[in-house]
Amino acid sequence: MTFSIDRFIAPDGISLRLGIDAPDSPRGYVLVLQGRGEFIERYQETAADLASRGWGCVTFDFRGQGGSSREAPDPTMGFVQDLEDYAADTRHVINHVKQKHGITCDLVLTHSTGGLVAMSMILDQPDLWKSAVMIAPFFGLGGPEWLSAAAQFLSSGLCRYGFDKQYLPGQSSHSPLKGFEPDNLLTSDPARYERNRAFLSNDPSLLIGGTSAGWLDACFQAQASVAGKLKSIAGNLPPITMVLAGNDQVVSNQTTEEMFGKFPNITITEIPEARHEILQEQDLFRAQFWAAFDSHLAYHHP
Repeated sequence: MTFSIDRFIAPDGISLRLGIDAPDSPRGYVLVLQGRGEFIERYQETAADLASRGWGCVTFDFRGQGGSSREAPDPTMGFVQDLEDYAADTRHVINHVKQKHGITCDLVLTHSTGGLVAMSMILDQPDLWKSAVMIAPFFGLGGPEWLSAAAQFLSSGLCRYGFDKQYLPGQSSHSPLKGFEPDNLLTSDPARYERNRAFLSNDPSLLIGGTSAGWLDACFQAQASVAGKLKSIAGNLPPITMVLAGNDQVVSNQTTEEMFGKFPNITITEIPEARHEILQEQDLFRAQFWAAFDSHLAYHHP
Protein backbone atom coordinates (compact mmCIF):
# COMPACT_ATOMS: atom_id res chain seq x y z
CA MET A 1 0.00 0.00 0.00
CA THR A 2 1.50 3.32 -1.10
CA PHE A 3 -0.58 5.37 1.32
CA SER A 4 -0.60 5.40 5.08
CA ILE A 5 -4.26 5.47 6.08
CA ASP A 6 -5.64 7.86 8.67
CA ARG A 7 -9.25 8.20 9.81
CA PHE A 8 -10.72 11.07 11.77
CA ILE A 9 -14.07 12.46 12.80
CA ALA A 10 -14.65 15.90 11.31
CA PRO A 11 -16.22 18.72 13.37
CA ASP A 12 -19.57 18.04 11.69
CA GLY A 13 -19.48 14.39 12.81
CA ILE A 14 -18.53 12.86 9.46
CA SER A 15 -15.91 10.10 9.48
CA LEU A 16 -13.33 10.74 6.77
CA ARG A 17 -10.78 8.24 5.45
CA LEU A 18 -7.50 9.88 4.51
CA GLY A 19 -4.38 8.64 2.71
CA ILE A 20 -0.91 10.23 2.88
CA ASP A 21 2.12 9.31 0.80
CA ALA A 22 5.21 11.01 2.23
CA PRO A 23 8.45 10.46 0.26
CA ASP A 24 11.77 11.53 1.75
CA SER A 25 12.31 15.33 1.70
CA PRO A 26 9.40 16.16 -0.63
CA ARG A 27 9.35 19.37 -2.65
CA GLY A 28 5.80 19.81 -1.47
CA TYR A 29 2.47 18.04 -1.27
CA VAL A 30 -0.33 17.60 -3.80
CA LEU A 31 -3.92 17.32 -2.58
CA VAL A 32 -5.92 14.97 -4.84
CA LEU A 33 -9.68 15.53 -4.99
CA GLN A 34 -11.34 12.41 -6.31
CA GLY A 35 -14.17 11.89 -8.76
CA ARG A 36 -17.51 10.25 -8.07
CA GLY A 37 -17.28 6.77 -6.59
CA GLU A 38 -13.50 6.81 -6.26
CA PHE A 39 -11.38 5.78 -3.29
CA ILE A 40 -7.82 6.13 -2.06
CA GLU A 41 -6.45 2.90 -3.55
CA ARG A 42 -7.16 4.06 -7.10
CA TYR A 43 -4.49 6.74 -6.65
CA GLN A 44 -1.59 4.53 -5.59
CA GLU A 45 -0.04 4.69 -9.08
CA THR A 46 -0.59 8.45 -9.18
CA ALA A 47 1.11 8.84 -5.79
CA ALA A 48 4.10 6.86 -7.09
CA ASP A 49 4.26 9.09 -10.17
CA LEU A 50 4.18 12.18 -7.95
CA ALA A 51 6.85 10.74 -5.64
CA SER A 52 9.12 10.17 -8.65
CA ARG A 53 8.87 13.92 -9.19
CA GLY A 54 9.66 14.63 -5.55
CA TRP A 55 6.10 15.37 -4.44
CA GLY A 56 4.10 13.90 -1.60
CA CYS A 57 0.41 13.15 -1.99
CA VAL A 58 -2.67 13.55 0.18
CA THR A 59 -6.06 12.21 -0.86
CA PHE A 60 -9.26 11.20 0.90
CA ASP A 61 -12.62 9.62 0.28
CA PHE A 62 -15.44 12.16 0.08
CA ARG A 63 -18.39 11.45 2.37
CA GLY A 64 -20.73 8.97 0.73
CA GLN A 65 -17.98 6.98 -0.99
CA GLY A 66 -14.88 4.91 -0.30
CA GLY A 67 -14.27 4.35 3.38
CA SER A 68 -15.86 7.58 4.60
CA SER A 69 -19.33 7.97 6.12
CA ARG A 70 -22.27 6.96 3.93
CA GLU A 71 -25.44 9.05 4.17
CA ALA A 72 -28.03 7.04 2.22
CA PRO A 73 -30.08 4.04 3.42
CA ASP A 74 -28.51 2.04 0.58
CA PRO A 75 -24.76 2.39 1.28
CA THR A 76 -23.85 1.61 -2.33
CA MET A 77 -25.88 4.54 -3.66
CA GLY A 78 -23.89 7.50 -4.94
CA PHE A 79 -25.38 10.31 -2.84
CA VAL A 80 -24.55 13.72 -1.44
CA GLN A 81 -27.01 16.33 -0.20
CA ASP A 82 -25.06 19.38 -1.39
CA LEU A 83 -21.65 19.69 -3.06
CA GLU A 84 -20.77 22.15 -0.32
CA ASP A 85 -20.54 19.01 1.83
CA TYR A 86 -17.61 17.88 -0.34
CA ALA A 87 -16.04 21.32 0.07
CA ALA A 88 -16.50 20.99 3.84
CA ASP A 89 -14.76 17.59 3.73
CA THR A 90 -11.88 19.20 1.84
CA ARG A 91 -11.51 21.98 4.39
CA HIS A 92 -11.59 19.42 7.22
CA VAL A 93 -8.80 17.43 5.56
CA ILE A 94 -6.70 20.55 4.91
CA ASN A 95 -6.95 21.50 8.57
CA HIS A 96 -6.37 17.95 9.82
CA VAL A 97 -3.20 17.25 7.84
CA LYS A 98 -1.78 20.63 8.78
CA GLN A 99 -2.47 20.25 12.49
CA LYS A 100 -1.70 16.54 12.90
CA HIS A 101 0.93 15.94 10.20
CA GLY A 102 2.39 19.38 9.54
CA ILE A 103 1.46 19.13 5.85
CA THR A 104 0.33 22.00 3.66
CA CYS A 105 -0.70 21.31 0.06
CA ASP A 106 0.22 24.09 -2.38
CA LEU A 107 -1.11 22.25 -5.44
CA VAL A 108 -4.49 20.59 -5.92
CA LEU A 109 -4.96 17.84 -8.51
CA THR A 110 -8.56 16.96 -9.30
CA HIS A 111 -10.57 14.48 -11.30
CA SER A 112 -14.10 15.04 -12.61
CA THR A 113 -16.39 16.01 -9.70
CA GLY A 114 -13.29 16.94 -7.70
CA GLY A 115 -12.66 19.72 -10.22
CA LEU A 116 -16.13 21.15 -9.66
CA VAL A 117 -15.53 21.10 -5.91
CA ALA A 118 -12.11 22.74 -6.22
CA MET A 119 -13.32 25.44 -8.60
CA SER A 120 -16.18 26.33 -6.29
CA MET A 121 -13.71 26.68 -3.43
CA ILE A 122 -11.19 28.66 -5.50
CA LEU A 123 -13.86 31.14 -6.56
CA ASP A 124 -14.63 31.74 -2.88
CA GLN A 125 -10.97 31.78 -1.80
CA PRO A 126 -8.54 32.31 -4.72
CA ASP A 127 -5.42 31.93 -2.55
CA LEU A 128 -6.46 28.54 -1.13
CA TRP A 129 -3.90 26.78 -3.34
CA LYS A 130 -0.95 28.15 -5.26
CA SER A 131 -2.16 26.39 -8.41
CA ALA A 132 -4.44 23.63 -9.68
CA VAL A 133 -4.43 20.86 -12.28
CA MET A 134 -7.89 19.59 -13.21
CA ILE A 135 -8.44 16.36 -15.14
CA ALA A 136 -11.74 16.05 -17.05
CA PRO A 137 -13.51 18.53 -14.73
CA PHE A 138 -17.27 18.13 -14.40
CA PHE A 139 -18.69 21.51 -15.36
CA GLY A 140 -21.32 20.04 -17.67
CA LEU A 141 -22.83 16.65 -18.40
CA GLY A 142 -21.59 14.83 -21.49
CA GLY A 143 -23.85 13.94 -24.39
CA PRO A 144 -26.42 16.01 -26.29
CA GLU A 145 -27.90 19.13 -24.72
CA TRP A 146 -31.39 17.62 -24.58
CA LEU A 147 -30.08 14.77 -22.43
CA SER A 148 -28.49 17.15 -19.95
CA ALA A 149 -31.68 19.23 -19.81
CA ALA A 150 -33.78 16.10 -19.25
CA ALA A 151 -31.45 14.86 -16.50
CA GLN A 152 -31.58 18.23 -14.79
CA PHE A 153 -35.38 18.36 -14.97
CA LEU A 154 -35.72 14.79 -13.67
CA SER A 155 -33.23 15.04 -10.81
CA SER A 156 -34.54 18.39 -9.57
CA GLY A 157 -38.13 17.16 -9.77
CA LEU A 158 -37.37 14.02 -7.79
CA CYS A 159 -35.56 16.06 -5.13
CA ARG A 160 -38.41 18.55 -4.93
CA TYR A 161 -40.79 15.76 -3.96
CA GLY A 162 -38.45 14.15 -1.45
CA PHE A 163 -36.94 11.43 -3.63
CA ASP A 164 -33.35 12.68 -3.47
CA LYS A 165 -32.19 9.28 -2.13
CA GLN A 166 -33.67 7.41 -5.08
CA TYR A 167 -31.69 5.95 -7.96
CA LEU A 168 -32.04 7.66 -11.28
CA PRO A 169 -33.62 5.47 -14.00
CA GLY A 170 -31.30 2.65 -15.03
CA GLN A 171 -28.83 3.31 -12.22
CA SER A 172 -29.93 0.78 -9.60
CA SER A 173 -28.22 -2.07 -11.45
CA HIS A 174 -24.98 -0.22 -12.13
CA SER A 175 -21.95 -1.94 -10.61
CA PRO A 176 -18.20 -1.30 -11.00
CA LEU A 177 -17.67 -5.03 -10.32
CA LYS A 178 -18.63 -5.89 -13.89
CA GLY A 179 -15.79 -7.14 -16.05
CA PHE A 180 -14.01 -4.94 -18.58
CA GLU A 181 -16.06 -4.01 -21.63
CA PRO A 182 -14.08 -2.50 -24.53
CA ASP A 183 -16.72 0.17 -25.18
CA ASN A 184 -16.96 1.40 -21.57
CA LEU A 185 -16.88 5.19 -21.06
CA LEU A 186 -14.08 5.37 -18.49
CA THR A 187 -10.87 3.74 -19.76
CA SER A 188 -9.53 1.76 -22.70
CA ASP A 189 -6.95 0.05 -20.47
CA PRO A 190 -8.18 -3.40 -19.39
CA ALA A 191 -5.30 -3.99 -16.94
CA ARG A 192 -5.91 -0.82 -14.93
CA TYR A 193 -9.67 -1.42 -15.05
CA GLU A 194 -9.22 -4.91 -13.63
CA ARG A 195 -6.77 -3.64 -11.01
CA ASN A 196 -9.38 -1.19 -9.73
CA ARG A 197 -12.08 -3.86 -9.85
CA ALA A 198 -9.84 -6.10 -7.75
CA PHE A 199 -9.63 -3.43 -5.05
CA LEU A 200 -13.43 -3.50 -4.79
CA SER A 201 -13.64 -7.29 -4.92
CA ASN A 202 -11.17 -7.48 -2.04
CA ASP A 203 -12.98 -4.78 -0.04
CA PRO A 204 -16.64 -4.40 -1.12
CA SER A 205 -17.17 -1.75 1.57
CA LEU A 206 -15.45 0.72 -0.80
CA LEU A 207 -17.99 0.14 -3.57
CA ILE A 208 -20.32 2.80 -4.96
CA GLY A 209 -22.91 1.82 -7.54
CA GLY A 210 -25.50 3.90 -9.34
CA THR A 211 -26.23 7.61 -9.19
CA SER A 212 -28.98 9.12 -7.07
CA ALA A 213 -31.23 12.03 -7.93
CA GLY A 214 -29.75 13.97 -5.01
CA TRP A 215 -26.15 13.56 -6.15
CA LEU A 216 -26.85 14.70 -9.72
CA ASP A 217 -29.04 17.61 -8.63
CA ALA A 218 -26.32 18.74 -6.20
CA CYS A 219 -23.84 18.76 -9.10
CA PHE A 220 -26.17 20.75 -11.34
CA GLN A 221 -26.71 23.27 -8.54
CA ALA A 222 -22.95 23.61 -8.01
CA GLN A 223 -22.34 24.04 -11.74
CA ALA A 224 -24.89 26.87 -11.86
CA SER A 225 -23.25 28.47 -8.83
CA VAL A 226 -19.79 28.33 -10.44
CA ALA A 227 -21.14 29.83 -13.66
CA GLY A 228 -22.72 32.68 -11.70
CA LYS A 229 -19.56 33.41 -9.73
CA LEU A 230 -17.44 33.46 -12.89
CA LYS A 231 -19.35 36.49 -14.14
CA SER A 232 -17.94 38.64 -11.33
CA ILE A 233 -14.36 37.31 -11.45
CA ALA A 234 -11.82 39.70 -12.96
CA GLY A 235 -8.69 37.58 -13.45
CA ASN A 236 -8.42 36.86 -9.73
CA LEU A 237 -7.65 33.16 -10.17
CA PRO A 238 -4.53 31.09 -9.48
CA PRO A 239 -2.83 29.34 -12.41
CA ILE A 240 -4.97 26.38 -13.49
CA THR A 241 -4.24 23.71 -16.10
CA MET A 242 -7.27 21.76 -17.32
CA VAL A 243 -6.56 18.49 -19.11
CA LEU A 244 -9.52 17.19 -21.10
CA ALA A 245 -10.09 13.69 -22.46
CA GLY A 246 -10.73 13.94 -26.18
CA ASN A 247 -13.13 10.98 -26.16
CA ASP A 248 -14.94 11.99 -22.97
CA GLN A 249 -18.61 11.01 -22.99
CA VAL A 250 -19.14 11.57 -19.27
CA VAL A 251 -18.49 15.32 -18.96
CA SER A 252 -18.83 18.09 -21.52
CA ASN A 253 -15.52 19.42 -22.86
CA GLN A 254 -17.44 22.07 -24.80
CA THR A 255 -18.91 23.47 -21.58
CA THR A 256 -15.46 23.63 -19.98
CA GLU A 257 -13.99 25.46 -22.96
CA GLU A 258 -16.89 27.91 -23.15
CA MET A 259 -16.73 28.70 -19.43
CA PHE A 260 -12.96 28.96 -18.99
CA GLY A 261 -11.34 29.39 -22.41
CA LYS A 262 -10.94 33.17 -22.09
CA PHE A 263 -9.28 33.30 -18.68
CA PRO A 264 -5.56 34.18 -19.00
CA ASN A 265 -4.55 32.13 -15.96
CA ILE A 266 -6.25 28.98 -17.25
CA THR A 267 -4.58 26.66 -19.78
CA ILE A 268 -6.80 24.06 -21.44
CA THR A 269 -5.23 21.09 -23.23
CA GLU A 270 -6.89 18.02 -24.70
CA ILE A 271 -5.58 14.47 -25.04
CA PRO A 272 -7.08 13.05 -28.26
CA GLU A 273 -8.92 9.72 -27.97
CA ALA A 274 -8.44 9.47 -24.19
CA ARG A 275 -11.50 8.48 -22.18
CA HIS A 276 -12.79 10.11 -19.00
CA GLU A 277 -10.43 8.55 -16.44
CA ILE A 278 -7.11 9.73 -17.88
CA LEU A 279 -5.06 8.58 -14.88
CA GLN A 280 -6.53 5.08 -15.33
CA GLU A 281 -5.91 5.08 -19.08
CA GLN A 282 -3.31 3.45 -21.31
CA ASP A 283 0.31 4.54 -20.96
CA LEU A 284 0.29 6.63 -24.15
CA PHE A 285 -2.52 8.78 -22.77
CA ARG A 286 -1.08 8.97 -19.26
CA ALA A 287 2.28 10.06 -20.69
CA GLN A 288 0.58 13.02 -22.36
CA PHE A 289 -1.07 13.96 -19.09
CA TRP A 290 2.21 13.84 -17.17
CA ALA A 291 3.88 15.97 -19.85
CA ALA A 292 1.19 18.62 -19.28
CA PHE A 293 1.58 18.25 -15.51
CA ASP A 294 5.37 18.63 -15.71
CA SER A 295 4.94 21.76 -17.83
CA HIS A 296 2.59 23.15 -15.20
CA LEU A 297 5.16 22.44 -12.48
CA ALA A 298 7.94 24.07 -14.45
CA TYR A 299 5.98 27.30 -14.82
CA HIS A 300 4.24 27.51 -11.48
CA HIS A 301 6.28 25.42 -9.00
CA PRO A 302 9.90 25.73 -10.19
